Amino acid sequence: MKKLFTFLLFLSICLTSHYNVQALDSAKITYHRLDNIVYNRKIGNNFKTNYVTMFKLNDRIAYCVEPGVEITESYYDIYTDWSKVNFSDELKEYIEKLGYYGYEYPGHQTSRYYIAAQELIWKAVKPETEVVWTTGKNYTGEVIDVSKEKEEILSLVQKHNLKPSFSEKSFKAVIGNKIVLEDENNVLDDYEISSSEYHDVVKEGNTITITLNSEVVPEETLTLTRKHYDDAPLLVYSKANSQTLSALRITTDKETYIKISNEEAPEVVEVPNTSYNSLSGVFGTLLVGVGIIIAKIR
Repeated sequence: MKKLFTFLLFLSICLTSHYNVQALDSAKITYHRLDNIVYNRKIGNNFKTNYVTMFKLNDRIAYCVEPGVEITESYYDIYTDWSKVNFSDELKEYIEKLGYYGYEYPGHQTSRYYIAAQELIWKAVKPETEVVWTTGKNYTGEVIDVSKEKEEILSLVQKHNLKPSFSEKSFKAVIGNKIVLEDENNVLDDYEISSSEYHDVVKEGNTITITLNSEVVPEETLTLTRKHYDDAPLLVYSKANSQTLSALRITTDKETYIKISNEEAPEVVEVPNTSYNSLSGVFGTLLVGVGIIIAKIR
């Protein structure tokens, strides 16, 4: 009975801590209308058309992450994790990348990248979502094609988890020599490498050159960390019965590494330098001797 009580108490604490996550702060939502862009969105039998607005909360740009849910609040509670959203870990990770490579990614500061990322997020959450972007409501005006922007975002998302081809491997060479590592996956520029305690390490373009210490030192692990274009955190904006929004950043990146070691040059065993003429002379003398012996036997 005592064990059962202890287990129930532990379960109660875990559940309470999960569902009563404290908000970091609160923020008022503001709307920035995008000129001549209308969404025509159909989810099952639910159709809605309206002018597109970019959402901002304080100084952060946000995306809707619950397609079909209305915004009914002006002030939102701010959270630094997904605790208020019932998504799988895989879906959270995917949405983070879609938003990260959307409007705020360097070179993507256009309305088309914002709506392209928003469409991809809607479809990730509800794959049955159908969206057509036009310049007028109810499919009127000109169609706005964002296929190029979507392809660019998806290409960057797919590439994101790619590590340098030499990562998680060990390399060894003779003291004072150089180890040159070239990344066949062409993603090295997206990573930073930790400094070395023993060796001279230079990362340039798609190559790492390591000049080994002139003395034998312990094996060292060098860390490769993916770079981000800013240090802003993931923020989730939640309020009961209102659309959940998020300022998206990637929280799931994992470090990778390489291991480096050096060793003494192998000992060289000297072999006497016996020339061909010397050998032929010895061999000839042996033959003469054999001839003399044969002659005596006869």
